[in-house]
Amino acid sequence: MTARTDDSDDSEDPEDLEDPVAVGDLRIAVDLEATVDGARIDIRSGDGRIDVETDRVRALRAIGSLREVLPDRVERSLDRVPIGVHVDGVEVARADPDVPAGPLARALGVAPVRLDVRGLALVALRGRW
Repeated sequence: MTARTDDSDDSEDPEDLEDPVAVGDLRIAVDLEATVDGARIDIRSGDGRIDVETDRVRALRAIGSLREVLPDRVERSLDRVPIGVHVDGVEVARADPDVPAGPLARALGVAPVRLDVRGLALVALRGRW
């Protein structure tokens, strides 16, 4: 993962980063592939948002631990970036700072993430837990 502020004196040009997401003066470019408990997780930036793709719902629990290793400024900025969560190609959740979480997400304690009930049902039918 690469994170960079525009005022950094690092020699890497921020325009060379692949599809960075701008949050104020912070530009975040993410291209991360990981395997957690045998499940793949891909995190990519592009089109003004960050997309998380995995093949199993259970792998998503590792996302919280990934946030713990980020610099504080980057972690705080992620709360202001739209993040789409996909399982096996189906969107199951979205965190969008401009749209509040729904009642299901609040009841399950995953707010500010909004859950996509149709997407979760489809993933469940596919057995991708």
